[in-house]
Formats: sequence, C-alpha cells, structure tokens
Amino acid sequence: MHASIWRFRGDPDELLRGYDAMVAEIPSANMKLHLCLRANDGIVLVDTCPSQEAFDSFISNPDVQSLRARHGLPEPERVDDYPVHVAFVAGRLQVV
Repeated sequence: MHASIWRFRGDPDELLRGYDAMVAEIPSANMKLHLCLRANDGIVLVDTCPSQEAFDSFISNPDVQSLRARHGLPEPERVDDYPVHVAFVAGRLQVV
C-alpha cells in the first residue's frame, strides 16, 4: 500500500464544498483508506493506493485532474507520497 498527503490552500469552506462534490462522483468502493482534514488555511487529504505504480498512474491521470478542477479544487500546493508500513482502521490492523 502507498499513501499520499495532499495539501490544498484556500478558504476551507469553499475547498470542502468542492471536495464533497468531487467525492460524490467517486464510487465509495474505490476509497479503501482516505481522510479529508480541515485546516485553518485549507484542507489536507490523506489517500492510499495499492502500490507506487497505482499512485503514479492516479496522480498523472488527466481525468482525475479534470474532476478536481471541475469542482474548484486547485492544484495541490504539495503532494508527498510514502510506502505504508502499517494501517489500522476501526481498531483493526489492515494488511498492507
């Protein structure tokens, strides 16, 4: 599993409205482990992919970029990505 942290700066209320609209178009089954955090100066997303290759494909996918733009989410200020060592969800260890 591979995780990425996306940082978007701007009005948090505006960004969250766009995020909610964007996520409504994504099948929930695609969201294996995902967090959206409200920050004072924007939002932070923590997202996971099954592998580094899947992450690379996702981040460069023009359809994903278009979806984000269509809902008013700017280019992220920063995206960091890491291999996942361990993940717990609802008290359960997830195999990574």
